[in-house]
Amino acid sequence: MSRESLPNDILKLIKPQQVRSYALAKGWRRVPGVNGDIALFDHPQGQWDQLIVPMDESFDDYSKRLREVVENLANFESRGVIEVLNDLITPDADILRYRVASSATGRGSVPLLDGIRLLEGAYKSILAAACSVVNPVVHHPRMSWVEAQQLLNACHLGQTERGSFTASISCPLRAVPQDQPPLSGNAPFARQAVSLLMRSLTRIVHAVEADDVRRVFEAEDTEPTISANLCDALLQMQPPDDDSLLAVSVSWATTLPPSQPIPNTVRIRREYFPIIEDIHKNLRPSKAPEASLFVGYVDTLNGQPGEDGRMRGDTTLAVMYEDDMRKARAELNADDYQTAIHAHSVAGAVRFKAVLHLGRRTHRFTDVSGFARVQ
Repeated sequence: MSRESLPNDILKLIKPQQVRSYALAKGWRRVPGVNGDIALFDHPQGQWDQLIVPMDESFDDYSKRLREVVENLANFESRGVIEVLNDLITPDADILRYRVASSATGRGSVPLLDGIRLLEGAYKSILAAACSVVNPVVHHPRMSWVEAQQLLNACHLGQTERGSFTASISCPLRAVPQDQPPLSGNAPFARQAVSLLMRSLTRIVHAVEADDVRRVFEAEDTEPTISANLCDALLQMQPPDDDSLLAVSVSWATTLPPSQPIPNTVRIRREYFPIIEDIHKNLRPSKAPEASLFVGYVDTLNGQPGEDGRMRGDTTLAVMYEDDMRKARAELNADDYQTAIHAHSVAGAVRFKAVLHLGRRTHRFTDVSGFARVQ
């Protein structure tokens, strides 16, 4: 990795204490008797590996010395220097990484729509896990718990990291105000949510790989409850290529190492997703779909002239559903299509009743009635 990948202005943001805390959290030991301008560390698993950490950021060569520390840490951990750098910059946050790996992503890019779906799915996966901390059920009709929203509002999207395509999201441990006690145990709410996410993903993958999916639906005291919302988030992040996989990993905040073993990485192969879709269908409520009232906007008009010459047919509508904006296609008759044209021309809202059918990528409205503009 070239030195240009570690700019001096970013390196200067890292305090010596952050580096020392990171080293100790990763198993490095401080060598006694070396004090003053540097702190010296060695590692029990690397007899000849040492870290020389500068103690004062005002030194003229501070950035140079810190660059060497980051590069040594990256080499020792077999990780990218940007990953290590991001962990050092945010020592009080758990960092989740969502990585899509395939033969087409080696240059570190994906098609725009795939990248958007990855970020939206990552957002939903954290939200679903946070809601399950508050209320461990198999389906959250509305993911609007206060603590969950506070966590998502505090999260930050990090720099895209090379090596396939990786999006990193930092989850600050102090996302939920300190005057709100943890819901269970002593861990901050953010740590509980991230831990639950990693344990839930692990449970799903283990069940798929063991050809024993039924275990996902069984209530076990030592296992997290799997929600349909989490499966929906995974399906949105499904990589498109046959040889691809989705990997979710976490770097724990160096200020608070996990109190118990929790998986750091979960790999979900492309062929697992049809099974995850079956899990998702089984976890959702089984009642027959009912028509609901929707309010939204006309996104696209793709109708065709009918026998009478009037436009009708395929229309995409954007509506709020389960606290999320969803786009779904509908077949509108000629009168409703004219209403949609007028609403679209002035960016006006529409209301209607319909049955919403959720698909893996495409959603549909059926039984549309009462289609009208909102005045």
